[in-house]
Amino acid sequence: SFSQETATLSADEATASDTTGGEDVTDLGDVVVGDNAMADLTDLVEDLDAENNVAEKEEECATEIDVVEEEGLLTIPFADDAETVEATEDATTTTNEAESDATTQTEAEAAAAPVVQSGPFIDLLGETLLSLEMVDDAHAQVHQHYTNEALSGKKVVGLYFSADWCGPCKQFTPDLVNFYNKMNARRGKQNEFEIIWISRCRTVDDFGQYFTQMNWLALPPDEAMGQRGQLLGDKYKVKGIPSLVLLDEIGNVITTDARNKIPADKAGIGFPWRSPLSVLISALVPRSFRLLVKTQLA
Repeated sequence: SFSQETATLSADEATASDTTGGEDVTDLGDVVVGDNAMADLTDLVEDLDAENNVAEKEEECATEIDVVEEEGLLTIPFADDAETVEATEDATTTTNEAESDATTQTEAEAAAAPVVQSGPFIDLLGETLLSLEMVDDAHAQVHQHYTNEALSGKKVVGLYFSADWCGPCKQFTPDLVNFYNKMNARRGKQNEFEIIWISRCRTVDDFGQYFTQMNWLALPPDEAMGQRGQLLGDKYKVKGIPSLVLLDEIGNVITTDARNKIPADKAGIGFPWRSPLSVLISALVPRSFRLLVKTQLA
């Protein structure tokens, strides 16, 4: 009987071997699994686990994602919070528009608010001065400047009393233009000399025509031909035109006779023809102290 059982077992093994194609098998009852089948099954299980993990992560992230920044977490809402996103965007837009409107209003108020100026030249010449720019041979454009800004950094300021109807003025003005350009081109003293034209023209049109022959600043015509111009003439004892008065950087008189000094010193060697005492005071006394004294005396 032992040999029969052995024979029977051998026959069963042979049958099993024929069924699995010669592979080593493990009997799991009704299921027979070979080595290759086990590997495939293991890979399948791992793939299913991976898919389940991805699904779980997607479900967790369906509501929000946390984005890490340097100083904390920034929560970004997803589709479920679309209404919240829209409301947030609307609120942000409204806030930005309000801030923009407030900024625009502030800028408009600042532009509308008058600039407060003070100093000796404001008392003397007023708040604004004019310059003229030639657009082409037949057209010019007038620009308005704040007095203190226009005269900032100027060491010598000339007051030129002149008119278009005055013959000697028409002869002297071109010479003054050349002298003005020459003094402002000197090495180390560029643009330290400014001239303010105090018009004695009879009309605004005459003012505009004559202004095209100059490249310096001018008192507005209504002021020059009005009370301020008359007061300036009286202050500096202008008896006739052309007349050129030179002032220093704080408005003190250097000379009231520059009109006659320029033809005598066309190279400007002695310009601005300060007195020895004036030169000494300017060298030894700071501008701020001289301005303080002038203000107190005024």
